[in-house]
Amino acid sequence: MGTDKGLISILDENWATLAFGKLSAVNIPVKVSVNGSQEENYLHFFTEEQLIIDDLSLGLAGPLLALLSVHAKYPHNDLLVLACDLPLMEESLLLQLLEAERNAPQHEAFIFSHAGKIEPLCAIYKAEGLAKVMLELRSGRLTWHSMKHVLSLLQVFQLEIPENKAIAFKNFNTHIA
Repeated sequence: MGTDKGLISILDENWATLAFGKLSAVNIPVKVSVNGSQEENYLHFFTEEQLIIDDLSLGLAGPLLALLSVHAKYPHNDLLVLACDLPLMEESLLLQLLEAERNAPQHEAFIFSHAGKIEPLCAIYKAEGLAKVMLELRSGRLTWHSMKHVLSLLQVFQLEIPENKAIAFKNFNTHIA
């Protein structure tokens, strides 16, 4: 997209603070994952304690680097992930994920899907599932670094996206008003 999506303005906020607010509204601790080059800009909106800088020693890139960097810092915590480029996400859908986790604790990830398309960046990843992924990475067996591949390694609970909520999963790759 040529710009930092998290800092794109929407109404009186930016995409990162909007996502932070939605996660905070469901009463969970919230952190913001950024790469090292973003840290200075994000400190204008978040405290140093709220930011987690990508751990480049993991040898990854993209969303998986962010996810495993957070897991490395908080290895015993389950993670509810919300990408900042889903600015239309609704808190009610985040609450559905949390409810699914409470009702199906044997699963290692909780995701939304629609017509066979999964949404790995609005999801819950359990600590034990992420530990398995980290073990695969450290042992050299994690050969594909896509989120879809990571999900194939886990016991996944899929929630069908209600037709009237599909817009909440619109991933923006351009500015919106």
